[in-house]
Amino acid sequence: MKKLKLSLVDKYLIVEFIKPFIFLIIALTIIMISSYLFELADLIIVKKVPVNTVLKLLLYKIPDVIVQSFSIATLFSTLLSMTQFVKNNEFTALRMGGISLHRLIIPVLIIGVIISGLNYFINEKVVPWTNHEAENIVRKTILQKGLPNLQEGVFFQVDNRYFYIENIDNKSGTLTNIVLYEFEEDSEDKFPRVITANKGYFQNKIWYLSNGVMHDFDEQGNMISQSNFNELKLNINEKLKNFYGEQKTTSEMSRDELKKDITIFQKSGLSVTSLLVDYHLKLSKVFASLIFILLGIPLSIKTKKGKAFGLIISIIIIFIYYVAISFCRSLGRNDLLDPLVAAWLPNLIFSLLGLYLVFKEEYFKLR
Repeated sequence: MKKLKLSLVDKYLIVEFIKPFIFLIIALTIIMISSYLFELADLIIVKKVPVNTVLKLLLYKIPDVIVQSFSIATLFSTLLSMTQFVKNNEFTALRMGGISLHRLIIPVLIIGVIISGLNYFINEKVVPWTNHEAENIVRKTILQKGLPNLQEGVFFQVDNRYFYIENIDNKSGTLTNIVLYEFEEDSEDKFPRVITANKGYFQNKIWYLSNGVMHDFDEQGNMISQSNFNELKLNINEKLKNFYGEQKTTSEMSRDELKKDITIFQKSGLSVTSLLVDYHLKLSKVFASLIFILLGIPLSIKTKKGKAFGLIISIIIIFIYYVAISFCRSLGRNDLLDPLVAAWLPNLIFSLLGLYLVFKEEYFKLR
């Protein structure tokens, strides 16, 4: 099997891609971080949050911002470098020399694979931790009150208990539609006790749940007892701090963590559709850079209008792609699309479009 050797043209294309890519990553990171400055200044001036705490919050946001900029920078770099390549007639000269479009785009596609791999690594190993630390600063330092800073529709854990709260009235402190999963110590493989309550509130470090039902299950998941209660008290005086450390949104979790929670909650029959959509999206969005390269190359070949055109096309593609992501995500979360389909459908559509444009350029336009 022959090894793929980088020609002078390959090296040229790689350099021409990497130069704007690095610049754009830095520029986009600065721009996105700058969007937080007004909010951070408000924390310092109005809410009297220490400067070092605010700076720490800002630093924790950087990895997430960098990951978000990857796909945008990739598309911009592809269009800018390839448009210039075509404008200087270098592309035409190489094609006339017998070099196929497929061969020309290989180095850029390899870069796309590397960027996607780096994106996945940072998104799984770094971003969940930094997002969690950033949110904990908000929960502990900025919004700490008598009522824990809970979020609607988010699962969180205190030792062997998992909580889910559908609605929260921050003014009255009333919680609505509460679900509590209580596992035996070190026995998460067994079915948990499930406690549901219509309403609840928090006072003096005690949870008061009202109008609820308690379900117990055997090891096979069959319900063995059910009891109603008017009021149930949960004393978590010594463990209240854990609410801040363990409460996590899906953006603060890796795919492995999210999969673990999905497995746990599926055992109790709770709908995990929204979690499944986010679980699949964590992987599908990684491939945005590679897909944008597939789209960017044939589009840049079709024009000689230069960098301004490339910028306009980039903005349009990015807008349509992320609107499609948001739309399909909403359909998935509302059970109108299978979670797997909802996460991958935009990628499939844009990939097929990119491949079609590449093959059209190769086999029809230039023959």
